[in-house]
Amino acid sequence: MRGDEPGEEAIRSLREQVKRHDIRYIRLITVSLQGQPKAMLIPEYELEEALRYGKGFDGSSLGFIGIERSDLIAHPDPASFLIPMWEAPGVAVMFCYIHNPDGSPFEGDPRGLLKAAVEELERGGYGFYTGPEVEFFYVTEKNGSLSPLGSGGYFDLPPLDPTEEMKMETMMCLEAAGFQLDKAHHEAAPGQQEINFRFSDALKTADNIILYKLAVKTIAQRYGNQATFMPKPFWGINGNGCHLHQSLVDLETGRNLFHDPNSETGLAESALHYIGGLLSHAEALSLVVAPTVNSYKRLIPHHEAPVYICWDYGNRSSIVRIPRYPGNSRYTRIEYRHPDPSCNPYLASIAILRAGMDGIRRRIDPGEPISRNVYQIGDEELERMGIQRLPRHLGEAIEAFSSDKIISEALGECSKLLVKIKEREFEEYLSAVGGSWEENLKKITSWELERYLTRC
Repeated sequence: MRGDEPGEEAIRSLREQVKRHDIRYIRLITVSLQGQPKAMLIPEYELEEALRYGKGFDGSSLGFIGIERSDLIAHPDPASFLIPMWEAPGVAVMFCYIHNPDGSPFEGDPRGLLKAAVEELERGGYGFYTGPEVEFFYVTEKNGSLSPLGSGGYFDLPPLDPTEEMKMETMMCLEAAGFQLDKAHHEAAPGQQEINFRFSDALKTADNIILYKLAVKTIAQRYGNQATFMPKPFWGINGNGCHLHQSLVDLETGRNLFHDPNSETGLAESALHYIGGLLSHAEALSLVVAPTVNSYKRLIPHHEAPVYICWDYGNRSSIVRIPRYPGNSRYTRIEYRHPDPSCNPYLASIAILRAGMDGIRRRIDPGEPISRNVYQIGDEELERMGIQRLPRHLGEAIEAFSSDKIISEALGECSKLLVKIKEREFEEYLSAVGGSWEENLKKITSWELERYLTRC
């Protein structure tokens, strides 16, 4: 039997909300290993039974498990109940945890794994807070040709950015869903946008990333357009990042453990060691935070995506950046610029946390910050400085992940399946393009667009 069944008070409260808002259907969301939301609709009169006993589904059809033991149970999380404005009237959504038929947590559930990782950290008195910058493109297709929607650049406004109405509706829907927005603006590339929302605990942030992407895509579709979080839909301009800002807090006092008021830089020693952990595991992290073939066409020099494994204050050419903004101690944080929006936010959070905590545990020295534009440093000098490069393609990322026990073991049973899926993905790409990685690096192939444009 499960040990985390919702209490009678939680069930009663949800019944009241459903009745008060005239909810007819509830969309129960699970998140696949590859970070894609999957869902079933249940009528409102089935909600109480779903809360008590869950709803069964075929785990093999979602790639979670083999067909020989494919029965899995989705248990709605009462804390995630939401009535989004981007859904049809009368529809609410809830995230689920996945269990085996015997009631035990399913070892391949990304959301459940993050919950367990956060709870383990909390038992030590620490909280893990994250805040993402998730970029996307509005795109349009005419005569079979895909192009960015609009010609704007960084911070441009109408008429160069023709998406203002669509973006504003998205912002209002997100706010109605409880998002606290920080800012929204046109990004550097034509058609590229960013709507930033406030940091929260890691599990809530991962849920919000899934909801954010659903809102952006659904509302774009209503306007007859398309939004994509594909890492690099167009060659020659910036790709989409999912920079993850993070901090550790003392749960008893609320103190930001990355801030030291007596330090010249404001960074605590624990933050430096955390950075050391991120840098030392960056190659292995790549498979989790940049998990697609297309991800590695974003990770090239000169387009504000990280390539070299180093850190600095305010330097957007480094993989780890410490934002330099005035403010109180709660804003001291580490920005990890490696991830892109195709990643599974639950698995990415687990892997990043494990890397950083390994740095704290082993007191890993991150080395000196690199204050230069790293893109402009030659290969020979980088080698002398001891600065390594991220994996150049998905195949190298698989090798790095497989050889790093800290990161691969952090994902438990997901690790083997993730490697298997990604090996097949890379093989399919090379077979489809009929050549080597290098020969096809400087173009976005039809194989990538077909596979990632709507899926990411």
